[in-house]
Amino acid sequence: MPFGGSGARYCTDAIRHDDLTIRDLAATHTNRGIIYAANGEYARAMKDHNEAALLMPEMGKVYVNRGNVFHQTLEFDRALEDYQTALEVGGVAQDIVHYNRALSLIRLKRWDDAREALEIALEINPDSSRVKRKLDQFNAPKERPSPAVVSPDDELNQ
Repeated sequence: MPFGGSGARYCTDAIRHDDLTIRDLAATHTNRGIIYAANGEYARAMKDHNEAALLMPEMGKVYVNRGNVFHQTLEFDRALEDYQTALEVGGVAQDIVHYNRALSLIRLKRWDDAREALEIALEINPDSSRVKRKLDQFNAPKERPSPAVVSPDDELNQ
């Protein structure tokens, strides 16, 4: 695995052999899911995030991580559902969740909702450079195409 193959093995060993609390077991599943997703193994990542959600449905980061896999697999509506659940459950960096929401909303071309999510993220974390950059993209003046100029010598005019 190009990203953290040993990390996935470490998580697997902990899941199989360590005497983990339910919370630690759920966290280990979702951490391994992050590693799998980073390597493009989305089905394995989803399986781990689902297991974590079953173990600890009140752990907000599980829904953020699973939402990210949904986003990566182009299931934007499902990503939005998980991001919303993460916000409701709590215990997550809300500015990041709103930023992730904005990215999915952009892919769905829900421009007003995306802008609102970015504005909420910036309100929570006014120093976030990535949120500012994304908002700048929204606020950048749109270039209008210049009018076509037809030359009198153009063969279409003959």
